[in-house]
Amino acid sequence: MKKIIALAGMALLLNSCYNDKYTKLYPASTTSVTCDTATVSFSSTIQPIFNSYCTSCHSASGVAAGYGDYTSYTKSLTSQASSGNMVNDIIITNTGDIHHMPQSQPSLSACDIEKITAWVNQGAQNN
Repeated sequence: MKKIIALAGMALLLNSCYNDKYTKLYPASTTSVTCDTATVSFSSTIQPIFNSYCTSCHSASGVAAGYGDYTSYTKSLTSQASSGNMVNDIIITNTGDIHHMPQSQPSLSACDIEKITAWVNQGAQNN
């Protein structure tokens, strides 16, 4: 009798298990988000990113003022862009590098980095 109860219990236990595939339970999103880097302009694309992440330090009175004032289109900003320092500093994210930008804040999104890189590669124009 104990064997029958044990077998019935095992049958119930095994019957309650299932083998669903993760991809069927959690399908990948069919909508892909694209990053528009074809229509990047300083005033409508880059300046808002700088205002959100950079200008607290990179301003005339900020702690990183010597490394460029990002509050407006300035010569120091364009020199940082043309030297490669701007893009290098924002791309170096989770390496523990002291120069990671923005400091003490989350990293910029991949799309924001792509937009800044595209703007720099297009000549860092004041447009």
